[in-house]
Amino acid sequence: MKQFAVIGLGNFGFNLGVSLAKKGHEVLVIDSDSERVEEIKDFVTSAIVYDVRTGVFLNEYIKPDIDAVILNLGETIEANSLAIYHLKEIGVKNIIVKSVSDLQSKIYQKIGATHIINPEQLAGENLAEQLSSPSLIDYIPLAPEYGIFEIAVPDKFLGKSIKEIDFRKKYRIEIIAIKNVLKDEIDFMPDPGKKIEPDSILLFICKKDDFSKLGF
Repeated sequence: MKQFAVIGLGNFGFNLGVSLAKKGHEVLVIDSDSERVEEIKDFVTSAIVYDVRTGVFLNEYIKPDIDAVILNLGETIEANSLAIYHLKEIGVKNIIVKSVSDLQSKIYQKIGATHIINPEQLAGENLAEQLSSPSLIDYIPLAPEYGIFEIAVPDKFLGKSIKEIDFRKKYRIEIIAIKNVLKDEIDFMPDPGKKIEPDSILLFICKKDDFSKLGF
């Protein structure tokens, strides 16, 4: 179990906080809107009404060893910048900030943000990948070069084992899991001898460029 803090309960922050909590993590959420905090309090570990721009007593809620703090304070540079400053003063090492422009991203990185996310850009990239491959069910970008892909198993793989298909050598992909949709069963890090059944879904990691060449 990891510890996260989500600061700012817009739609993105709210959904992120709830999703992290559902995955079993300890989640602290902070927002200056008491009504928004009231809405989410039963879904996360703790929820606090607080204006992080002041920085006063923030170290009582957030400790330096927290796994990550995610900032979602809207489009104003001032609010996010002040929050980054206060978090750096506390000693937080992983500060993730939602940004809506290249200029904002550059500013946040200059003052100490460790990772920038642009949900709209990610959503567009996800859609582009799905439109490019009819068999693609979902796509999660991991880094500039890599992603996690979820696809419906092509007919040519049915009845064959992972070892026979030789995904790693032939296709340069690493299988994470195989899910049987009809049985509602999922096999994480499957054995190389496992044969792929009909109505299955593959979850794997590979380079984006390699995926575009697969022809799935």
